[in-house]
Amino acid sequence: QISAPITNKLLMHRPMFRSAVLMYQREFAMRLCAKPGDELYCRLSVNTGLLADVQHLIKVGKNNFRPPPKVESSVVRITP
Repeated sequence: QISAPITNKLLMHRPMFRSAVLMYQREFAMRLCAKPGDELYCRLSVNTGLLADVQHLIKVGKNNFRPPPKVESSVVRITP
């Protein structure tokens, strides 16, 4: 998977960015945004939560792409 390494590299980048708006596979995006007590809360959620605020912005259906992928997507905003 490429999403976690890219996200980690972004969060460790200096100088710090103001905000990043990124599209991810929906499952990854929901894990990134998960809060304590959520079913999807995991190590990724904890590590990201320590360094940034992650906000789910919109769902992007697979029918918005040609050819349609096998997965749904989501757009998130990451603010350190």
